[in-house]
Amino acid sequence: MTTYKRIEAVKKAGEILKYLANQKKAVNGPAIATAVNLPVGTVMCHLATLEDLGFVESIGDRFVLGLGVGLFWSRMKSNLEAQKARIEQDLDRLGN
Repeated sequence: MTTYKRIEAVKKAGEILKYLANQKKAVNGPAIATAVNLPVGTVMCHLATLEDLGFVESIGDRFVLGLGVGLFWSRMKSNLEAQKARIEQDLDRLGN
């Protein structure tokens, strides 16, 4: 099996998104930086990029997950529902 190099910037962005996903209200950059153990400047650069992509939304000087993240969830849910329907049809055919 091939072992691929991990991309640190993607890992950092993922940590920021996971942190925001667990927050009940908007959080400022310094609080996010403390939580994910990264410099504030690094976190702010990631937040700016994630905001450009729609994955993060700024509310004043605070941040929450953006609707772009919901798109992934919606697509995953739709795919799983379609897969479930196909499995149920297969089970019905096997039962007859």
